[in-house]
Amino acid sequence: MWVLGINWKLHDSSAALIDGDGRIVALAEEERFIRLKHAPGRFPVNAARYCLATAGLTWRDLDAVAMGWDMRRFRTWEDAERADMYAELFGAEAAGEDGPEFVFVEHHLAHALSSFYASGFERAGVLVVDGSGELESASIYAGDRSSGLTLKRQWARGYSIGLMYEAASDLLGFGRFGAGKTMGLAPYGVGGDSTLIPMGDLIGDGTWQSKPPLDVPADVDSDVLVKEWKNYFSDHFGAVTATTEHLDKDPVAVRIAASAQRTVEEAYRAFHAETVYQAGTQEICLAGGVALNCVANGKLPEPVYVPPFPHDAGVSVGAAWSICPPKHKGVLESPYLGTDLSVAGQQLDDLRRAGFVVTEFSPDAVIELLLEGAIGSVAQGRAEIGPRALGHRSIVAIPHPADVRNRINTLKNREQWRPLAPVTLADYAPALWPGQGLRERYMVGSAVVSSHARKVMPAATHPVDGTTRPQVIVPGQAPVVESLLHGLRTAGVPPVLVNTSFNGRDEPVVDSSADAVRTFLGIGLDFMVLGDHLLRPGA
Repeated sequence: MWVLGINWKLHDSSAALIDGDGRIVALAEEERFIRLKHAPGRFPVNAARYCLATAGLTWRDLDAVAMGWDMRRFRTWEDAERADMYAELFGAEAAGEDGPEFVFVEHHLAHALSSFYASGFERAGVLVVDGSGELESASIYAGDRSSGLTLKRQWARGYSIGLMYEAASDLLGFGRFGAGKTMGLAPYGVGGDSTLIPMGDLIGDGTWQSKPPLDVPADVDSDVLVKEWKNYFSDHFGAVTATTEHLDKDPVAVRIAASAQRTVEEAYRAFHAETVYQAGTQEICLAGGVALNCVANGKLPEPVYVPPFPHDAGVSVGAAWSICPPKHKGVLESPYLGTDLSVAGQQLDDLRRAGFVVTEFSPDAVIELLLEGAIGSVAQGRAEIGPRALGHRSIVAIPHPADVRNRINTLKNREQWRPLAPVTLADYAPALWPGQGLRERYMVGSAVVSSHARKVMPAATHPVDGTTRPQVIVPGQAPVVESLLHGLRTAGVPPVLVNTSFNGRDEPVVDSSADAVRTFLGIGLDFMVLGDHLLRPGA
């Protein structure tokens, strides 16, 4: 059996192919192929083709296509739309009556399935919080491997903390997809420089009333609600006057970011407590775009699981799993499910002719460069899925001194106030931060670092609140980065590296070897591990 899951073309479109055992054969985001971040308004055409090609299939081999939205719940769906969608995804011949079965899966259910079945938990509560599903902004499910998911509670769109945060991000100049920047700005408002934003019954006195925070209908349109929240921020906080580069010095901007972040954290704790109550278990899975807020995640008690794809790209997996759940009951084996990077000999010859030194990859050679203060990149193997599971498409450096953060931010054309994250080995992590459980597999939970960590990795520690967004390498999954960490230890250096995404400003993470070379040259890095080769500029 073969099932292709897809996300609709609103944003973060993706495709996932699973086999009859529910095993993910391939999973990819459209943005990586078309080089347009979040791929707004695009079907996962290239992602679907990649998935099928990986398994050696055509659309005729598919038993079903499952979409992580039930479009019929919030707009008219014409039967002809399926044919048009199949034609775009697979070609005109797929538009006929003999195409694979098409299945709608409610958006929050698809999110929940993607997290629960990836967690390895036998039983768990599943909390989904995002901007909006079809009509909902938050949902709680009870998950059981033997019986599936049972819906316990939902909140209408009017309660959306996701859309509130989107509005704050947009008002700050980051755009509605700039939540990660808002999260990085928020700590500059520590010391009481924040206020709790009224969110109805989500936080506060705990009376669980039925009144949304703004005077709008519970099913208000998402764009309208974002506009209303922007008006709220402007009316209550004033105007943001600084450019994004200097927002950390703008008291209004900092207060907006800090207040939005504080409110999400408070609401998330309330949601978490309700999920524990409704599901009757302490084991909790998170999904939805708000689950990318690693600061809020990091303040929840263990055990918590967040997949590498909690955002909308993950619903392609959940939709497919709604038809064919995974028989494997362990935690998701690997996030490296995208394009397998291949390096052509012609490509290497062109680089040599352009003056680059191309040699076989050697950990010792790269460690020597790192110890000299070099900043480089790694592009190897299959691409990661999602923005929180690096290791195959990473920019790396020794996280000392603190100025390394400024150098990397300058190379990537990022705002100087933005923090960076580290990667380390499992046996060294306890010296750097408190255990984060399964959250350490990906950068999905922040932690306050130890005094030792402040000394050895200041460039990967937030300069204001002393937190970081850690990733611990799972043995065997990211061999180049793992070999560098072991090599640093052998050299008597703490085995920890800066670990940030390999991409330029406002670009998706690199996917192919051509993307890697173009970005390497555009950013001006000191070296690049490309497949089995090491690239350095010539003398």
